[in-house]
Formats: sequence, structure tokens, C-alpha cells
Amino acid sequence: MAADLEGYAKLVGEKFQYYVAKTTFILGRKAKKEHKLADNEEFFCISEQKNISRKHAIVTWDPKTKGWYLECRGKNGLHVNGKLVMPDNRKARLSDKAQIKISGVTVYFLLPKLK
Repeated sequence: MAADLEGYAKLVGEKFQYYVAKTTFILGRKAKKEHKLADNEEFFCISEQKNISRKHAIVTWDPKTKGWYLECRGKNGLHVNGKLVMPDNRKARLSDKAQIKISGVTVYFLLPKLK
């Protein structure tokens, strides 16, 4: 990561703002116990709603394609830029300003402006 960047990406919701510092992150509901994560993973709580899974979506960086990809793990699905993504679908590629909607919670995926 470049020294002048705060993160690989930024996630912005109505009640939160997170900086992505690792190459894999999970979006989900707050768990009673902390999630066990690998060294390259981080977790972001987007809601406490029961219809959002604890690990509803997993987003990973693919160095080969130089892109971020979202995989739905929640049985209720989610939307990326208005397109329905279910657990059995292919991963959705995220672009700058992608809109992710999970059970009424909207998250914007923002990439840093490179100089």
C-alpha cells in the first residue's frame, strides 16, 4: 500500500465509515463473539439486523486481474449496483463507487484516487 493512502479502499454507510487495510474483508452483522480471522482478513459490522448474516459477504483482491470481487454468503442475497447476487452466483466485480445493498443497508465501495 502506498504511504500516502489510508487504505486500499473505503466503505461508507449511513452510520459508518471504514478504511480497508487488508486484501480480504467480511461484511456482516455484529457477532456476540469476535470473528476468528486469518492474518489477511478484517471484519466490518454494517448492522445488527438479524436478516444480515454474520459473514454476509466476503470481498477479496485478485492480484491477477487487479480487481476487487464480492462473494455473497448470506442466504438472503444482496445487490451490487442494483443486480441481485445470491450465494450460488459468480463473484461480482466491484468498481469505484459500487453500491452494495444488504437487507436495506447501503454501503458504498470507494477506491482511492491515485496520483
